[in-house]
Amino acid sequence: MSKVVTEPREIADRGASNPPRAMLFDLDGTLIDTAPDITLAIDRTLRWLGRPAVDPARVRSWIGDGARALLDKALGEASTDAQWDHFAYEYGAACGEASCLYPGVTAMLDRLCAAGVKLGVVTNKEVRFAHRLLVRHGISVFFDVLVAGDSLPVKKPHPEGVHRALDALQVEPSDAALIGDSLIDLRTARAAGVQAWLVTYGYGLADVADADRPDRTIADFRELEPERIGAGLARVTIS
Repeated sequence: MSKVVTEPREIADRGASNPPRAMLFDLDGTLIDTAPDITLAIDRTLRWLGRPAVDPARVRSWIGDGARALLDKALGEASTDAQWDHFAYEYGAACGEASCLYPGVTAMLDRLCAAGVKLGVVTNKEVRFAHRLLVRHGISVFFDVLVAGDSLPVKKPHPEGVHRALDALQVEPSDAALIGDSLIDLRTARAAGVQAWLVTYGYGLADVADADRPDRTIADFRELEPERIGAGLARVTIS
């Protein structure tokens, strides 16, 4: 079992000279544009409460800390269990209704998987929603491990989720990268001692300052060719 680590681990070498053997992906804003589903669920919940709908742009800005935290932001206060249960019902029904994979995701995962790169998802989204999205969008088969926002007592930017995923994949932090879209993902990667890669789209890149530069930025997943990142290792399936 991983030890809880609060201090950043040193990365032996970043970049092409030390290509990752494992790649861990954020979910919302990185693999899947989930904002449309979340907006539907928020609007339906607010309607149930007799409140007006919110601007979809505001909903996008709230994504990143998990579904319940997002509901709290929409309500402007801590949600009750009854409110959370209703939202969870609405979001469970909406998962996959309007969301979509970002361009090139399936082909990229297929290439990496075939080349032997070990793949995982580390997200702050609750496991029931994360798993449902991966299944409904047909990409769950590519991942050996999923660490969600309620899998552990802590979530990103705490590094424990990354450490648990890498323990399952039997890969050292110095041989791994976390690919995300936000300052939360960048800080998680730094704390966990893995390479920090950020996509140039998504929901949270605007919060990343020049002082928080990632090791790599990705504008198009076609950039992630196996021969460019190192591969050729046998995959481990985690049940």
